Amino acid sequence: MISADEWRLSDEKTEWLTYRFYWLPLQEASTSRGNIIEGLREYQNAVTRRPTLHPRSTSWCLPAVVEVRTSSGRQSDFQHTHHHSLMMPLLTPCFPLPFRKNAQPPFIFLINMPIPVGINGLGRIGKMVCLQMLAQPDVYSIKAINATSLNATEISDYLTYDSSHRYDRSVCKNVEIVNDSLVRINGNEIHLFKDRDARNLKWRSVGVQFVLECTGAYLTTEKGAMHDVDYVIMSAPPKDPDITPTFIYGVNHEEYRGQKIVSASSCTTNCMGPMMKLVSDAFGVESVNFTTIHATTGSQSVVDVINKKNRTHRSIINNMIPHSTGAAKSIFRVMPELSGKVWGTSVRVPCINCSLLDINITCEDKTANLEAVKDLLNKHELFGEVYHLNEKMLTSVDFMTTTTPTILDGIASMDFKPGSFKLMLWYDNEWSYSAQCLRIMKSMHQHNKHIERSVRGRVSPKISPNNSIVNLASLNGVARELNPAKILNLDSKLALKSLKLGGKNVVARFDFNVPVDNGKVMDDFRVRASLPSINHILEQKPNRVVLVCHFGRPKGKDKKNSVEFLVPILAGLLKREVKFLGDGVSQKTVDALAAAKDTNGAIYLLENIRFHAEETKFDPESDVSKMYQSLGDAMIADCFGCVHRNHMSVCHLKGAGKQHGYGFLIEQEVEAISTLLRSDGKKVLGIMGGAKIADKQPMIECLCKMPSTRIFVGGGLTRGFDKFMPSTPHSVILARDAYGA
Repeated sequence: MISADEWRLSDEKTEWLTYRFYWLPLQEASTSRGNIIEGLREYQNAVTRRPTLHPRSTSWCLPAVVEVRTSSGRQSDFQHTHHHSLMMPLLTPCFPLPFRKNAQPPFIFLINMPIPVGINGLGRIGKMVCLQMLAQPDVYSIKAINATSLNATEISDYLTYDSSHRYDRSVCKNVEIVNDSLVRINGNEIHLFKDRDARNLKWRSVGVQFVLECTGAYLTTEKGAMHDVDYVIMSAPPKDPDITPTFIYGVNHEEYRGQKIVSASSCTTNCMGPMMKLVSDAFGVESVNFTTIHATTGSQSVVDVINKKNRTHRSIINNMIPHSTGAAKSIFRVMPELSGKVWGTSVRVPCINCSLLDINITCEDKTANLEAVKDLLNKHELFGEVYHLNEKMLTSVDFMTTTTPTILDGIASMDFKPGSFKLMLWYDNEWSYSAQCLRIMKSMHQHNKHIERSVRGRVSPKISPNNSIVNLASLNGVARELNPAKILNLDSKLALKSLKLGGKNVVARFDFNVPVDNGKVMDDFRVRASLPSINHILEQKPNRVVLVCHFGRPKGKDKKNSVEFLVPILAGLLKREVKFLGDGVSQKTVDALAAAKDTNGAIYLLENIRFHAEETKFDPESDVSKMYQSLGDAMIADCFGCVHRNHMSVCHLKGAGKQHGYGFLIEQEVEAISTLLRSDGKKVLGIMGGAKIADKQPMIECLCKMPSTRIFVGGGLTRGFDKFMPSTPHSVILARDAYGA
C-alpha cells in the first residue's frame, strides 16, 4: 500500500507550507491501482509530475503535494516550487520511471481534498446547493443531508426533476440506495438524517466540517452552535445581527477572520451588495432607494388564507403583493458606510423564480453615470462570477439557473441627472443565491486552510503537529491536570481551579494580540488557548465576566487598533453572546455594568486596554486606575506574555481586598520553564517567538551559556540579528530558510 510523508515546500513568495506526500513502491505499482483509489477515496483530484531525483537520497520521485491535518512517516526538508494549476482529474501512476539499482522509487500524487459538507434542510435552497455541489465533486463532498420528510427511495426523483431550473441531470443520475440512511450518488456516500433537533445530528461522525443551514430554524449564533460541526453557514439573514456576522461574496468576504457561525444574508442583498460596493468604491454614495420585484416563495399561499399579519396571505397566483424587505438593514451589516443612506421595499409577483431589483442611486461624484458603471463592471475581476451585463431584450425566464447574482440590464437601466441613475439588476433568487452561499463557504475554507498553513509553517519539520500548537484538542485536559506542586514560584491557592468565583463580577486579563494582515486574522491561537480558563470561570457561575486585552501598540484611541473584531470570534468559540464595551475604562462603562445587574454569567469584551496611557504608565491613584478597579471584585490574569510588565491591568491583580489569581495558561508556561530548569542535562526543545531581536538578545545570550545548548533563531527574529549580535555564538543557528540548513 501507500505511506504518507510530510515535506516542507516554499513558493516564489517564500511562504512556508507543510504538505503530505503519498508514496507507492515501484513493485506494487502494477497491482495497486485499485488499492490506491480505495485508500484515497476521500480525495478527488490527482496529478503526476515528471520524476525528480531527491537531492539527499538515491530515490527518484514525483514532486507533488496534498494538504494535511496530521503527520506520519519520515520527514524531509526538500524544497520544491509547487504549481497548483497542474491538477488533473485522474489518479494515474506514470510508467516506467528511471530508478537506481536497489532503490525504491516512490510515486507521489497531488491530491485536492474537497470540502466536507452537510446540508440541513432540503427545501429550495437546500436542493439548489446540493445540485451545484454534486456538479463540482472536486470542490465539494456532500457527507450528510438532514431532511425529515424525504426518504432514501425519493431522493433520486426529487433531485432529478424541477419545475424551475435547467441543469445537468446527470449529476444525480447514478443514485444507489444502500439502506434507509445511506445513499451513493455518483459513487459518493451520503448519510441521510431525519431529526428536527440539531443537537441530535452527528455531523462530525460522518466527516462533516461545514453545515449549510437551510431550514430557517437556526438563525442565531446560539442556535447554530447546536450543530456538532466546525462551521455553520445560514442561508438567510440572522435574527441576532449584532452577534452573528454576515458575509457576502464580492462585498466583504475578504473580511472573514475565522468565525465559526456566519450568515450568507439574503438573495436580494447578494444582488444589491456587489453593485453597491462597485458604485460606492468608485463614486461614493449619497442616497439609494430600491424596489425588489420578487418572485414568489414557499412562505406564500396558493389561495387566500386567514390569520396572516401581512398581505402575503393573499393568493400568489393572480396578485402583485406589496411586501417588506430586510435588504436595506442587511446591506448595512456588510457595508456600514451606507448606514442611513439606503431605503427599500418589495413587491411579490406571480413568477415561480427570478427577480428584478429596481435601484435608484445618487452618487457623491457627479461625473458618475450608467456608462461608467458598465465600464467598471466589465473590467472587474469578479465579472462572470459575481457580475454580468445583459444588453439583449431578455425577460425573467431567460435568467433562470444563472450563477451570477448581480446581472445589470443595460437596456432597462437609465441615467437621470449627473451623478444619478437607475440600475435594473436581474438575479435568480434560488440558483445564484445558492452559488453565493457556496462561494462564501469555499472562501471560508480557503482562509482557514491558509491559517492552518501559516501555523504549520512555523512548526519545526522535526516535530509532529500533534505535539505542537496546531493541536489544541487536549488543552482543556492538560490545563486542569497540571500538578501545582511541580510548578516553581506559584502559589497554588491562587490557581484558577482553587478559586470560588460564583456570584462574582470577574475581570480577566488575557493576551488576544492576534496577528492581523489586511484586516484578516491570520492565526486565532491566542484566543483559542484562553478558552479553558474562560470556560472554567463561566462554569463557576459568576454574575459577569469582563475580558480585558490589548491589541497592537496604539498611541491613544485608534480605530484601527480596536478589539471589536474579536467579538464575533469569541462569541463563536464560546457559543455565547459577547457584548462589547466600546468606551473602555470609563465612567460610562462603570455605569453601564452597574445598570445591567447581570446574574447569569454575561460576557463582555473591554475595548483595547492600551487606548489608555494609564495602562503602560501605571499610577494606582489615577482616575482611570480607580475605575478599572471598580469593574469587578475578582481579578484574574492569564496573559503570560504581559505579566512581567508594570501595567495597570497586571498590577491591579492584588486589588484592595479583592480575590485574585492566575489562569491555566500561566500555569502551563511556568511548568514548561520548570521542565527546562529540571532537565538535568537532557535535550530540551524551546521555541522563542517574537518579531524584534532586540527584545530577545538578553535571553539568547543567557541560553548560550548553558552547556550543550543549540539555539535555532528563525522567522522575524533573523531580521537584524547580525546588527545586535555581530559575532554569532557557535551554539546559535540562524534558520533564515526555516531549517537552519
